[in-house]
Amino acid sequence: MAGGNQGRTKGLNRGTIPIVARLLSLQTPAQIAIGGARIIAGPGNPSPLTALLRELNETILGRALRFETRDGCSLTLEAAGRRVLRLTEASGLQGAEGCLAAEVLEDENKDDLIKLMEALARPRQELRVTISARGVAGDGVSVGLPVALLADLLLIELNDPNGPGSASDAPPADPEPPAPAARQASPSSPGGSISLARFVQALAPTLMASVIRGGEADGATDGPEEMVTHLQGFLDDETDALHRQLDLVSGSPGSPACMVLGSSMFEGQGVLFARSDDASLLALFEGNPSQSLMRAWAGARA
Repeated sequence: MAGGNQGRTKGLNRGTIPIVARLLSLQTPAQIAIGGARIIAGPGNPSPLTALLRELNETILGRALRFETRDGCSLTLEAAGRRVLRLTEASGLQGAEGCLAAEVLEDENKDDLIKLMEALARPRQELRVTISARGVAGDGVSVGLPVALLADLLLIELNDPNGPGSASDAPPADPEPPAPAARQASPSSPGGSISLARFVQALAPTLMASVIRGGEADGATDGPEEMVTHLQGFLDDETDALHRQLDLVSGSPGSPACMVLGSSMFEGQGVLFARSDDASLLALFEGNPSQSLMRAWAGARA
């Protein structure tokens, strides 16, 4: 199963690889620590720093990301547009004064910031993240430090889906008990069917690409060809696994339902999977569809 996906990553251009990495990440269930923080690297991970930078690089909308270790060390970074804007909190780490005093992080702060990140995300150190939206600049940000620059200085490849910090790394050796909802469940439909075509139409402003398999809209696609191709390929290999994941959260195996996988809805991007009868939908979204998701689902009832 995983081997087929890895084969499709060869020869892809750099703009496509992040999409594949996001889809491959769905093969590893999200692990939630007590208190709600998401575990992004476990003791078996040789490069928690890679996981930290990838979280920042996934942040398009303005967000505050609090990274913490089991021993209580933490950094809270505000980010937007794949740039680190400021450091607002540091606990248990030395040398944070300069970055904390900076209204906006600039080139002169990059060395100090890198040292803080390296001190926090030590090799084989469990690392967690909590993400919130509060007082952060929005899209089109041209200030702060680009995550790509920090990664280049640290010789880290952000978009290698099989590199250190990826879903293929060993799972945590001794994880804390996960919270009941490791993946975000969205509406289920105990009675009646859902028109996935109408559901897609209602969510169109937030969708980057979508593919429907089965049902009356079988074969319907929307979005850039490369995105659609990789959604189709992922469905070829992972439809059964996705249905099993949906059964875990729907409460009624096989019933119409949908869920958001991979990235949180509040991180700015993610993957949506839905089913109704013999039809399945896989879509990439951008933004926060949480307000429109329930309305779109209710309006798509057949």
